[in-house]
Amino acid sequence: EGNPPVGGVRFSPNGRFVLSGTLDSKLRLYDVSGGHERGSFGNEYRGLHHRRQLRGGKCSKTYAGHDNTKFCAFAAFLSANPKRQCVVSGSEDGKVYLYDLQSRLVRQTLEGHHDAVLAVDAHDSLELIGSGGMSNDKFVRFWGPSKID
Repeated sequence: EGNPPVGGVRFSPNGRFVLSGTLDSKLRLYDVSGGHERGSFGNEYRGLHHRRQLRGGKCSKTYAGHDNTKFCAFAAFLSANPKRQCVVSGSEDGKVYLYDLQSRLVRQTLEGHHDAVLAVDAHDSLELIGSGGMSNDKFVRFWGPSKID
């Protein structure tokens, strides 16, 4: 069995974490701040290939609730507001999911697409999310998360 296929990875804004989306409908957050040997990052410079191995990469949190079993759906960090630290994910059910970074619970579900949502991103300094739908939708939608209580 082993690990499920990985559909995408993204570094956190501070570079300490990597978020991966896998085809088992889960997002995994890895702490890569260890800086020791393990994992692999390659560089090519003037025809020379240099590979450096880094340690770390321990899975520290898992997020589940969205549907991702057929396509590569991307995820992002919503971090513009320190009071709302979220992981954002597209889903094959046509929704966008916002997970609370710490509790891992679904904080909000955004509905409006008519097909799988595979593309998502969050603005670096504004609470703004962009998402894109597949064949039966073909729209880019922009979202502002609900107000914080």
